[in-house]
Formats: sequence, structure tokens, C-alpha cells
Amino acid sequence: MRILAAALLLSLPAVAQMDLPPGTTSTVPQQQTAPSASQATLAKAEDAIANGKYADAVTLLTPLATETQTNARVFYDLGFAHDALNQDADAAAAYAKSIALKNDDAGAHVSLGLLYARMGETAKAQEQLRSATKIEGAGRDLLARAWRALAELDLKSNPEMARNDLLSALKYAPETPDDAASAAEIAEAMGDDAAAEQAYTHAFSLNPASVDVAMGYARTLTRQKKFVQADQVLTSALAQHPGNHALIAERASEQLLQGKPEAAVPALESLHTNEPGNVAVAMLLARAYSAAGAPEKAEPIYTALLKTSPDDVTLMTEAADTLIRLRRSPEAEPLLQKAVSQPDKFPSKTALAQAAGELAFAASANKDAATVLKALAIRQPLAPSSPPFTFLEASAHDTLHHTKQAADAYRQFLSESGGKYPDQEWQAQQRLQILTRTR
Repeated sequence: MRILAAALLLSLPAVAQMDLPPGTTSTVPQQQTAPSASQATLAKAEDAIANGKYADAVTLLTPLATETQTNARVFYDLGFAHDALNQDADAAAAYAKSIALKNDDAGAHVSLGLLYARMGETAKAQEQLRSATKIEGAGRDLLARAWRALAELDLKSNPEMARNDLLSALKYAPETPDDAASAAEIAEAMGDDAAAEQAYTHAFSLNPASVDVAMGYARTLTRQKKFVQADQVLTSALAQHPGNHALIAERASEQLLQGKPEAAVPALESLHTNEPGNVAVAMLLARAYSAAGAPEKAEPIYTALLKTSPDDVTLMTEAADTLIRLRRSPEAEPLLQKAVSQPDKFPSKTALAQAAGELAFAASANKDAATVLKALAIRQPLAPSSPPFTFLEASAHDTLHHTKQAADAYRQFLSESGGKYPDQEWQAQQRLQILTRTR
């Protein structure tokens, strides 16, 4: 879908729409010109647009775009020219005026919808594009374009709807490699790895040179633990794009997921040297250092990143984890407290649960029993119980003289541990004897 986004939403309007030039795509009849509009001036403006002279077209059309102008074509052409000059607000106003005068002009709805999409006005973009799809007699190419753009817009919020949008687009136009890539991303967003793998296989066969397709394909294979196939895909892509930084970073990311941080470090170090300002690469390198048992190398990277993004909860969590590994829990605890105080900023419940768990361990190391229990209360509804966290809970209650709660938690820990934590099991048994005698 990143390919589709580039084609539909991020390209310059002149490139995206010149195959549908003003004067040929608008359904407004040529003769529908208000008495005050000059046909000669309009013709000159459209000639300027056809030759890429958009500023000249704006100069010619602006005097015609009066409050009393009733020719929708004038406003459509003016919107197109402003659009090509990236004058978004003026373009949107002109397109809207054109639609107000001629609501069944599908081309104007599509142009305004694509403009809104580029501006980040998703709801407005969807409204205009869906309006275009409902206009009787709209051209097949316009309908396909509208449905494809809707698929892009719906992907994150409603992947099932995005799939239906794409299927609608294919009713009006043959499948393209971009469509195949979009279908794969939609399946991935729906969490159907088997369908995503099948779709990426098809997309990769249609466009084996696509960097985005290769990366999506490799990610899907890695999630299914098909590590050899994932590496083959990335190797093939790198053979066609030697030195491509995105592919190198993706391969390193896959190696981290496969538990091979040592293999990822050299490539990431090289990338970080070449692109010191690339935040994604810096984070990957910090993760690789930490996973490879070199938290002392990760810590300065996280410190630098936090200076520019102090409220990034993912950064705070990972930086704190590194500090814990360096036995610097007093520094880690406030970072984690700040992170978990913003639960809505976490990318997933799993990520929030992990941060809360890190906070519990940091607070325990700092002998902050009250914070341990607060952290575990955040984690409890988000992740399954496990012996280490049950032991932390028992110890925290014990420290706070919550006798009954401590005894119950020690018993639960002993029932869960199964001999895997001999030191803690011995301590739990000793504390249980003392606690039950106290009672």
C-alpha cells in the first residue's frame, strides 16, 4: 500500500492528474459559460495548464472566479492549477466551488478527495471520494482511482473495508502490481499471515524489484518463523538494489527478530555512521547492542534519542530496560513511571504490559514496594501471570506488611514455579513459614 500511497496521494498533482487534463475530464459542458466569463481567457488558461504553466493559469483564471461566476469549469481549472503549485488551501476552495456549481462532476470530487488525502484530512477525503463512486455515468478510470484511494485511506482504520474498496476498484480496471501490493498490505493489516504470504508471493512475482514489497514479504515470512525464505527474499532484493539502506535495515531488523543481534550489529553500525540522524536506524542499533549483551553501547544512543523525543513511550521503555541491564535502576524507574502514565501512547497493550513489568522490576530493585504493586496492577489485565511477577508481588506485599496478601502470593508463586527458580522458591518457603507463624 506504500506504493499505492506514493502513486495516488504523495505525488505532485500535475503528475497524478495530467492524464485527466482540465477541459477533457470535467463533465461540465463547454457551452455552460456565464455571460461574464471570457471563453478566450478560459481557453488560454487551459492551454497554459496543458503546457505546465500553472502560475500563468492562476493569473488568467483568478479574475474569472468571481462570486457571480456560474461556470464550474472555471473553478475546476483554477483548483487544478493551484493543486499543481501545491497551494492546497486555494486549490481546495476552488474545487469545492466547482462541486457546489456542478455536484455530479466526478472528476472534481476525485481531485478534491485526493487533495484532502494529501493534506491529511482523511474524513473529508473519504467523503469526496465516496461521493465520486456514487455518481452515475462516472468514467471507469475515475471510479477505479477513487476506490484505490479509498483503499489506501481505509487501510489503517478498517482493513476489511480497504479490501472491499480494492475489490471495487478492480471491477473498473485491470489489476496492477500496485494493486497486488495493496492486497498484500491489507491482508497483513487484517492479521491474516497466511493470506498475506500468498498475496505477497503474487505481488513479488509481479514486481520483484519493489523494495516495499520485498520488505513486507520478508516481515510476513518472519512472523511465521520462515526465516530462510525471508532471508532469500531480502537477498534477492538486495541483489537488485545493492546498498539500499531500507533493505539493509530491514534485514538487520529480521535478524534481531530471529535472535541474531550479533549478525545485525555490523550493518547497523555502518548505516548509523552514514545516517546519524536516522532515528529508526539508531533505535535498531541500540536494540541490537542491548540484545547482544552490550547495553553500555546502547545507553548513549537512547540518551541522545530521548533528548529529541522525550515523550516517546517506546524510547523511554527501551532506554529504561538498558539502564536496568546496567544496574542503574534508580534512573530507569522515573522513565518507566512517565511512560506508563501515558497508556494511550503505547502502540499495543502488549507494549504497555512490558513497560509495566519493567517498572515492577526497577521499583523492586529500588526497594519501592508501593510502586511495584502499582506497576503490577497495570500489567495484570494485559498479560498472563508468570512466576517472576508473582514473586515480585509477594515480596512487595511482604515488605509492606500485607501478611495475608503476601502469603497468598507466595503460595501462588510456588504453584507456578515448578522448580525453575530454586533460590526464590527457598525464600518463598521460608517467608511462608514466618508469615503463617505470625498469624
